[in-house]
Amino acid sequence: MSDQNSTTPDPSDAVPGYEPPTTSEPSPPPPPPTYEPPVTGGYEPPPAYTPPSGGYEPPASGGYQPPASGGYEPPASGGYEPPASGGYEPPAGGYSAPAAGGYTPPPAGGGFPEPPGPGSYPPPPPGYGQQPGYTDPNAYSGGGYPVVPAGGAALVDWPKRALGGLIDYVAPAIVISILTNLVSNASSGLGAAVSTILSIGWWCYLGYKSGTTGVTLGRSIAKTKLISAETGQVIGTTNGILRQLAHIVDTIICYIGWLFPLWDAQRQTLADKIMKTVVVDNSADPNAGNYSWG
Repeated sequence: MSDQNSTTPDPSDAVPGYEPPTTSEPSPPPPPPTYEPPVTGGYEPPPAYTPPSGGYEPPASGGYQPPASGGYEPPASGGYEPPASGGYEPPAGGYSAPAAGGYTPPPAGGGFPEPPGPGSYPPPPPGYGQQPGYTDPNAYSGGGYPVVPAGGAALVDWPKRALGGLIDYVAPAIVISILTNLVSNASSGLGAAVSTILSIGWWCYLGYKSGTTGVTLGRSIAKTKLISAETGQVIGTTNGILRQLAHIVDTIICYIGWLFPLWDAQRQTLADKIMKTVVVDNSADPNAGNYSWG
């Protein structure tokens, strides 16, 4: 057993099979690479610039020559001649004052002369009248204003037309229906015949009165009158009956044709448009409320 304070290892303490590493001195570091300058001639400066032979030649002496003397010649003497003396001549006879009476000074006191009375102006030349393109201010221009028919009477609104229609169409239809029902109690065929005859007869009577006088029972109460939109006169018996038949068009479209005067500019139903008729205000006639059945 070796002394514990000894620093030298005892061979008897060695472990079998273990060999301590051999001590060796560390190898010195490799020397740094040496610097070798580049081989002489590695870089060659560019050769000096030599201008190309004959690349630029200065202009020969005398290359610019001024224009030959006399290249510009001023205009010959006398090229401009002022106007001869007396180029403007006043009108013969000089200036004449306006004839006496051409101007009338205002009367004393600063007032203005009275305008000439009627007939002082000359009449218009022959053929003078309505100019082309002139539009009657009373004519319909698409702005919703009604056309004033021939004769100058005003078109009636729909409520008055509706009042006349109730009396001329609705009230007779009720009466005919009552009579038909009474007759149908005895014979249905006879009731249908009575209804057809009375309906056709009444409509022909309305056409006759509308064509000859323009006034029916309903229109006499509403104080309206049916006239031609073109002539302002009654339309005659035949056209009156045809207008009654044209009311079929107003009826077959769910009675909308009867309502056309509500928005139409000429307050017309479709039958009126077909026959070119209008209903006007007849209240100015003192006999408007008097109705004659004949």
